Amino acid sequence: MTAHLNEIRLDAGVVAYSRWDRVFYRNFRADKMKADCVDKWVSTVFRTLGESIARTPGYYIVVPVMLFLTLSTGMQRIKYQDDPEYLFSPQNGQSHKDRERLFQLFPQNTSQDFDLSRLVTPEKFGRVIFYTKPGQNILRKGVFDDILKVDQLIKNLSSTWDDDTKNWYEICAKSEPHVCFTNDIFDYTIGKLRLVPEEDQGSNATMGLGIKYPLHFINATREIYFPGGFLGEIRTDENSEIVYSEAINMFYYIESSTRKKRLRAEQWENDFLKAMPKFCEDLEHVNCAYFTSLSLTQELEHNTTNVVPYFSITVFIMLAFTVSTCLMVDNVRSKPWLGMLGCLASGISVLAAFGLTMYVGVEFIAINMAAPFLMLGIGMDDTFVLLAAWRRTDPKKSVVERMGETYSEAAVSITITSLTNFISFIIGAITPFPSVRIFCVYTAVCVLFTYIYQVTFFGACMAIAGYAERRNLHGLFCFPTLPRSLAKDKPLWFKVLCSGGLNPNDPKNPKDNQEHILMVFFRDTWGAVLSKGYVKVMVIACFLVYIAFGIAGCCQLKEGLERYKLATDYSYAKTFFNIDDKFFRKYPYRVQIFTNVTLDYWNPETHEHLMDMLDEFESSAYIGNTELTECWFREFRRQAENNQQAQVFLGSFDLNVKEDYIKALRHMLKVEPFSTFKRDIKFNDDFTEIIASRCIIQATDIRNANDEKEMVLDLRRIAENFPELNLSVYHTLFIFFDQFILVRSTSLQNIIVAALVMVVVAIIFIPNLSCAFWVCFSMASIEIGVLGYMTWWNVNLDSISMVNLIMCIGFSVDYSAHISYAYLTASERDPNAKMREALHSLGMPIFQGSISTVLGIIVLAFAPSYIFLTFFKTVFLVIVFGALHGVVLLPVLLSLTDGICKKTSQKATFGLDGESHAPENGHVAFIYGSSPPQGHQLYKPTFDSIVHFEAGKAGANGQEYFSPYSSPNGTYLNKGLVLEGDEGSLRLGTLVGNGELVAEGGGKEKLNPAYLEEEEDKEEAASQKSSDSGLADTVEYREQNKESQSNKQMYHI
Repeated sequence: MTAHLNEIRLDAGVVAYSRWDRVFYRNFRADKMKADCVDKWVSTVFRTLGESIARTPGYYIVVPVMLFLTLSTGMQRIKYQDDPEYLFSPQNGQSHKDRERLFQLFPQNTSQDFDLSRLVTPEKFGRVIFYTKPGQNILRKGVFDDILKVDQLIKNLSSTWDDDTKNWYEICAKSEPHVCFTNDIFDYTIGKLRLVPEEDQGSNATMGLGIKYPLHFINATREIYFPGGFLGEIRTDENSEIVYSEAINMFYYIESSTRKKRLRAEQWENDFLKAMPKFCEDLEHVNCAYFTSLSLTQELEHNTTNVVPYFSITVFIMLAFTVSTCLMVDNVRSKPWLGMLGCLASGISVLAAFGLTMYVGVEFIAINMAAPFLMLGIGMDDTFVLLAAWRRTDPKKSVVERMGETYSEAAVSITITSLTNFISFIIGAITPFPSVRIFCVYTAVCVLFTYIYQVTFFGACMAIAGYAERRNLHGLFCFPTLPRSLAKDKPLWFKVLCSGGLNPNDPKNPKDNQEHILMVFFRDTWGAVLSKGYVKVMVIACFLVYIAFGIAGCCQLKEGLERYKLATDYSYAKTFFNIDDKFFRKYPYRVQIFTNVTLDYWNPETHEHLMDMLDEFESSAYIGNTELTECWFREFRRQAENNQQAQVFLGSFDLNVKEDYIKALRHMLKVEPFSTFKRDIKFNDDFTEIIASRCIIQATDIRNANDEKEMVLDLRRIAENFPELNLSVYHTLFIFFDQFILVRSTSLQNIIVAALVMVVVAIIFIPNLSCAFWVCFSMASIEIGVLGYMTWWNVNLDSISMVNLIMCIGFSVDYSAHISYAYLTASERDPNAKMREALHSLGMPIFQGSISTVLGIIVLAFAPSYIFLTFFKTVFLVIVFGALHGVVLLPVLLSLTDGICKKTSQKATFGLDGESHAPENGHVAFIYGSSPPQGHQLYKPTFDSIVHFEAGKAGANGQEYFSPYSSPNGTYLNKGLVLEGDEGSLRLGTLVGNGELVAEGGGKEKLNPAYLEEEEDKEEAASQKSSDSGLADTVEYREQNKESQSNKQMYHI
């Protein structure tokens, strides 16, 4: 057949060619849209990588395995960090600074100067709470006999360290030289108990301790006792004497002023923990809970060891799921081994990442054990995306071509998800909380290695599986199989277990080209459901309900990491914390106020100003009344004015004169009980100035972490009201409370920064404003949902959940980016058809990825640990919400808003090869062909404005055709054309706006870009020889048969 080559001059040298017997797509030179250069470049690079892997898969297996073997040796250098104060308090927090200042002013010596109210640093101790059943009085003779018995057992408990055995009496913390710090309660009980009534000597006889509440004064010794610190659930009689209590709090502090003494103290604590279960079992009338300074550290270690056995269960569950979802009816196209190898790739990538991170000296913490569970899910997500892309390639093509197409198609999706996850963890690594920072560093490296191992190691395994598939080998046992189309006479078991692959003599046989059932489901069933108008309305309505509950939850968000949450569920420490919170929250903390400013304490105006300061602190809702405050300068004036003995003693001094004031004060510090205040006054070297002083106030009614946070904020606010005094407030636990203060602002800051970065990444990789907007919208929606619903699920905002919220930013982009990119690159024109195509492409991997991630962490729901349970809850929420956004909400929103940003995209998309071409001078080159129906001829008009053509009606022989249309500006083509033939079909769609061509449908083959460029160069050479009129010379094309055209990758109709 003679070829009829026709040429149409569109404008400015843009030329379209046609010939009646053949139709092919000629690329043309035009400036590419700048916004899509990144995803084009990534796709091109990955196409090259995929082809390289297919040619030499062995290198991409051996090198990653060798890297894994090398780096995993770094785990021998593990540096385990389990100090809860370091991990869960913000570095450079206010309390750290206050502790440093306080220690410089009033250093503490547990060898001779220990005072529980004036602790500066956490010391070594054992602590026991004895408690009764609700409604029973602990002030009974039988109970006290039990308590005294245990008290003696503890004090006589011997501990051996460095071949030296000592009991508590020999290593106790000392309030004075050679005087152990003891529990106040025993100053009243030993030899001073009186029964009520006195004639009742039974074990249930109620005792009166003769102690007044809240303070008890002993006139003979002028001592003051505070029973609220060691008795819980107190009741008093008409004389304010304590007659009922349900709990007694006992402390056993140990000397730890040197490193050697500290190590010995830790050994005693370990022996104490071993002995206490036996001591408590022997009690007849009372229960006991116990705790030491080492308990939280050991509980963090138990969190790690308890979760290790769950990993083997996770691997088994994951393998079962991945293998089952990688199976197909076609035994050749089934990929069960790839499912297992995907898990293996994730596992060795985590070990390599851990080894490298340990090599560079990063500490290891308990929560890092969640990373393998998480990476298993993330890695399998990439695995499923790659497998889905492989299944969409043409089985008739070579493995090299299929790998190139697979990587080209999956490149942007897996790169976006890995990049967003990596960035979110990097942002988390700059937080002031060491626990968050360490976890994020380890997990960021794990994400990077998982990405690398998926595209190299797993890709190589996929290439080998591809070669097996090309040879029609069984997907599980690798023996040659018979195509299903040729196995019709075989038994059923043979068809089910041993058939598959393509018939080389009939490669298009539908029996041998069946798609995965899930891919078909998402396109034909789920896509059809979402295409219905009333379903879209229901989806939007459900979303509004979801977001309303999420916002409501955000408004009720609780903050703070209570101490008991760091303990495992069934440990003695959690029992202790619960009992402590139940009985001893009335008066929990003695708070220190101190200043390092040299003041004129003798000046009445200065004294009055200091009294105003104390009054403001004591007026706080979180502070007890004046009676519970210890402050030397107020007590000194009070004694001088109201105490007759003190007046006699101080009568010769004028307290308004500096020298007399200091001399009188130094004399008073030698007298009991005022001598206690010597710990609160710091003189200069020659005792002529008071350069620092300290007061103690009592916190009251602090019931939870929120109260603790508000108390610290209120006290610091009051201190800031007196800037001239340079005041600080401190308690040893304030370092933990700083976390409560900073966690909200730090979380918000990290979320905002991460979200902004995710927006930039989405816009770069998804060059469509509408799609990028909905990805960002989904990210915000998912984050609101996770924050809100975790509140309903009893998860506080703390340093543990903050880790997961940072992680959620990256995860929330994953599925949204997958489906948005698939929708953007769909070849269909109709929004619902594009939605179905996107669901067909990525609905299945989203389903597989979300289920695999949930299965990867499901066992953590049964771990006896708040840390890992919180991890499960937050990841579960983000995965579920992310998957629902990806396969339900986002497809609906994209289809409803399709076309909003088309005019700004400035690109023409042709269905055959997915290439996007920018218009030149407002026009687009297009192709047409097929002999026009009889009576019609093809016009060659001059175009003065943008071309607009759309599909026309069926003409002769059932074909659509071009027909002329006249207008004042000239003649235009306003009809499209459907070209049908052996190799596929192409429907030209509508050219809108500034030249965007929206194509409908698509061909079954893709053009070879190299061939197109070669043809383009020919056109340029021909154009250089054209006449001054600007018309290009005719370009001649040789007739080629079907096979040669296919070899050149021409699109053959």
